[in-house]
Amino acid sequence: MIIATAGHVDHGKTLLVKALTGVDADRLPEEKKRGMTIDLGFAYLPVASAETIGFVDVPGHERFVHNMLAGVAGIDFVLFLVAADDGPKPQTREHLAILDLLGMSRGAIAITKIDRVSRERVVEVKQEVTALLSSTTLAGAPVFPLSALTGEGVVELKTYLETAAHSTRPRPTNSNFRLAIDRCFSMTGAGLIVTGTAFSGSVSTGDTVRVLGPDVEVRVRTIHAQNAASNMGRAGQRCALNLSGPGLRDGLIARGDWIVNGDVPAPVQKFDARLRVLASEVHPLVHWTPVHVHAGAASTTGHVAVLNGLNIAAGASSLVQLVLDRPLGVLHGDGLILRDQSAQRTIAGGKVIDIFPPARGRAKAERLQYLQRMEKTDHDAALASLLEQSPVNLTRFAQCRNLTIEQSNALITRAVIKCIPTSLGTLGFQKQHWMKLTSRVLETLTLLHGRAPGSVPSSTSVFQHAGLRVVPEVAAALVAELIAENAIVREPNGIRLRTHVAQLAPADAAFWKKVQALIHATPLKPPTVHEIAQALQLDPKVTESFLVRVSRLGLLTRVTDNRFFPPEALRQHAAFMLEVAAANGGRITAGKLRDRAGIGRVLAIEILEYFDRIKFTRRVGDEHLLLRPIDPANSLQSRVEEQRTPVGRPDFKSGERR
Repeated sequence: MIIATAGHVDHGKTLLVKALTGVDADRLPEEKKRGMTIDLGFAYLPVASAETIGFVDVPGHERFVHNMLAGVAGIDFVLFLVAADDGPKPQTREHLAILDLLGMSRGAIAITKIDRVSRERVVEVKQEVTALLSSTTLAGAPVFPLSALTGEGVVELKTYLETAAHSTRPRPTNSNFRLAIDRCFSMTGAGLIVTGTAFSGSVSTGDTVRVLGPDVEVRVRTIHAQNAASNMGRAGQRCALNLSGPGLRDGLIARGDWIVNGDVPAPVQKFDARLRVLASEVHPLVHWTPVHVHAGAASTTGHVAVLNGLNIAAGASSLVQLVLDRPLGVLHGDGLILRDQSAQRTIAGGKVIDIFPPARGRAKAERLQYLQRMEKTDHDAALASLLEQSPVNLTRFAQCRNLTIEQSNALITRAVIKCIPTSLGTLGFQKQHWMKLTSRVLETLTLLHGRAPGSVPSSTSVFQHAGLRVVPEVAAALVAELIAENAIVREPNGIRLRTHVAQLAPADAAFWKKVQALIHATPLKPPTVHEIAQALQLDPKVTESFLVRVSRLGLLTRVTDNRFFPPEALRQHAAFMLEVAAANGGRITAGKLRDRAGIGRVLAIEILEYFDRIKFTRRVGDEHLLLRPIDPANSLQSRVEEQRTPVGRPDFKSGERR
C-alpha cells in the first residue's frame, strides 16, 4: 500500500512519518536547513503478513504544490494532516480539493501537535476538519488526534494503517507496465536509477522496457520494490529501477517520463477528458483558458477547449479537450489536475477519456456521444456501447485503455464482432452495422444498373454513390464477402449483381464484332487505337470512345494510352511473368518477358508498367519483382478493376487520373 501525506506546510507531515517509520523523509540539505519539505520524500513501514507500506511525504508549501501533485499520483491511501494549533489553512484546503478531484476516498486524518493545545482546542479542530471533509470523497474518514513528539496517539494511527494495509487488495497486473518517474539519479557502481509509482502491470529484472519522453529502449538490471531487492515490481508498488542501455546519458530521462512495456502509445499533445471545476471558484472556466496541467508525475501548460457550451460553471463538470504545449503520457482513466495560468491555485480536475481525438469536429454531437460511451470504466461495456454507435478502431481502443494483446483478443472474442485489419488499426463492426453496409452496396448496385444497364461500375464508384466513406480495406472486405455469398460478381473492370448482365447497345454490338476480330487476331499484341481506326476507316477519337465503352463491360482492359487488351490476353501475360520469375529468382525483365511472349521490347515494357500499376509487380531498377506469387487467373480481376477510367483518361506515366 502506498500512502501520501497531505496538508499545510509545517503541520508535521515529515515528523509524523518519522514517528511511524523511524525514517527522516527530508533528504535534501536545503530541506534540513529550512525545516520544510521541498521535494518528495520516501519512507517505508514493514507490516507483518502484509506488503510493506510506502510513504510519500509531499511538500505542503504553496510554492511546491507541483511536487505534491507528483507525489499523489497512483497512491492507494492518504494521510491528511491538520495541526491542532493552526487548524485548517490555505494548503489544507487546496490539498483536500486536489484529493477530492482525484477521487481519493481511502484515508485517515491526523490532528497533529495536540501537545501544544488544550483538549477543547483539539475537539474544536476535529469538528472543523470533519465539516471540511463532509462534502469530499474523504467524508467519514477516521480522525486521530496525536503528537509525533510525545508519541500520544501515534500507535493507534499506526495500528489503523497496518489494518488498512492488510485489507488493501493487490492491483491487477495483467495490463502493460507503466511507472511514473518522479526521481532520476546516478549511483556510483550502479549507474542510472529511476524511482516512481507503478500504475499498472509488472516488470522483471532483465526485461527490455521503453522510456516514454525520450523514446529509448533500456534494460532493467535490478529492481527495488517497496524498499526491498526484488526480481519483480508490480502495480501499486514504489519501485526503483536500475537501468542500462546504449542510448542513456545524463539529462535524458527526467521526472514526468514513463517506463513502459507493451503497446503503450507515445505521449500526446491533445486528449479528451471530463473536468470538474472546484465549487470555490469565483468565475466559470471559460473556453480556451490557459492552464497548468498535471498528470502522473509530469506537468505542462496548455489550454482548455470546452466541448459543451462556452464555459463550465463552478462546481459543474463537462467534457473538454486539453490542448497542450508539450506532450504528456496519459491513458484512459488517468487522473489530472488543472491549476491557473500563474500556477497559484487549483481550479479543476478530472479523468482522461480518449487520447486519440479527431483532427476536426471535436465538439460535434456524434463525438460527444462517443466520449460519453468511451467514459465507461468497464472495457466490455464501453466497447459494446461504442459499437452500437459506429465501427470502433480496436487497436486504438486497446492502446487508450492500456490493454495487452491477450486482453484485447479476449475482449474482441467476447464482443463477437467483425474485424477488418487496416493501415490505421483493426476496425471492429457490430453485426447489424456490417449488414447495413452490405445492404447499402447491393441497393446502390441495383440503382446503378438501372441508370446504366450497359455498363459495369467499379467498386470505387459504387461506394461513392452509396455515400460510404470507408477505408479501402473495409471496401475490399465488403466486396469479397458479397462475392463469397454469390450476391455479386466481379468482372475485370467492376462489380455487378449476380442477376445483372451488361450488354452492348445493338449498334455497338455489331461494331464490336469487327473490332473483336481485329484484336483477337493477335490478342497478345493487339492493334493500337489508331491502327483499329485506320483499319475500319473511323476517326481515332470515335474509336477510342467506343473502346472505353466496351472496357466498361469488362470486354477489354486499357493497358496503355493507346492500346486495349482482352482480359484473357492479360492473364496469359501474367502467366508468362510467373514462369519468368520462377526461373529467375522472382525477378522479371522486359527482355525476358519479350522473349517468352514473343512481343516487342517496347510493348513488354508497357505491359510491365501496367502490372506495376495494379500492384502485381514492383519495379526495382531495371527489374520487376512479384509482390507475391499469386494465380493470375484469380487475382487480376480485382487488381484490374480499380484501373477503370469512368471519366477521362489515365495518365500512364504517373498512374494518376487527369
